[in-house]
Amino acid sequence: MPPVPVPRFDVFYRHAELSRLLADYAAARPGLVRLETIGRSHEGREIQLVVLSNADTGADRDKPAFWVDGNIHAAELTAGTACLYWLHQLVTGYDAGDEKIRQLLDTRAVYICPRLNPDGAELALADRPRHIRSSTRPYPYQEEPVDGLTVEDVDGDGRILYMRVPDPHGPWKKHAAEPRLMVAREPGEFGGDYYRLIPEGTLKHFDGVRISANRDPEGLDLNRNFPAYWRGGRRLK
Repeated sequence: MPPVPVPRFDVFYRHAELSRLLADYAAARPGLVRLETIGRSHEGREIQLVVLSNADTGADRDKPAFWVDGNIHAAELTAGTACLYWLHQLVTGYDAGDEKIRQLLDTRAVYICPRLNPDGAELALADRPRHIRSSTRPYPYQEEPVDGLTVEDVDGDGRILYMRVPDPHGPWKKHAAEPRLMVAREPGEFGGDYYRLIPEGTLKHFDGVRISANRDPEGLDLNRNFPAYWRGGRRLK
């Protein structure tokens, strides 16, 4: 059998690289690790699930199970890395004869989905990234906004910056020690220099007074898209 791969923890994997890594684990320990696809994302990417259990002691679906997932929100990439770390510890610990890990995987099944939202992760890891909350699926609308501020990278430098505008009623002020940093104005605070912060973007039909930022068209939050009365458990972010 090929050796157990060693994941890198100084980078965030793109989808293709992560898929190869998970497949390498399954190839290295076929009696302990199985790779499944539990569905496809809005953009057609496979959502991959790692099944860890000793096949010689019974089928995983006949055992008590533990589920862990990460990266349900687009830019929460660290959670996927945490899943990879635990995957690696379980596989290598089983090989090394760790008593607790052997007891776990001989009698239980562990299901690890390192990246529930591959589309959002790919957008966050793009050469010119966008950080949206969750899925890339347009919701609740698909058309272009007709007025207001659309936050976007206007100059194409890969960043979306902010402009500060002096305003005596503004909610922001300069940091006392670092004037480039803006901090919130204290409640009841008067007599200083205050500002509004306006993100980079395209403004349509400005009335000269109000500036309201449009929501991202990708408004579907996978971490809120559950049946009624769902109550959130502990989830790796």
